[in-house]
Amino acid sequence: MGQQNLLMDLEEVFVRLSDGLNAVKLIALGLESIQDPNAGGLYAVWRYLDEARDEAERLLTAVSVPRISA
Repeated sequence: MGQQNLLMDLEEVFVRLSDGLNAVKLIALGLESIQDPNAGGLYAVWRYLDEARDEAERLLTAVSVPRISA
């Protein structure tokens, strides 16, 4: 499997993780709206994982950019 295929597979996994994180955020917001005592904890977990997702996206972009050599 070539590097390009690996990057495409990684991007697919990344999209699924991002979709899952969006679902967790919506659940946290829903819990907050009904004043559930667990909303704050779930929201904190979402924030932590969202920051990790941002970092993963940055790294994926860095390895996906074609290198130009002189």
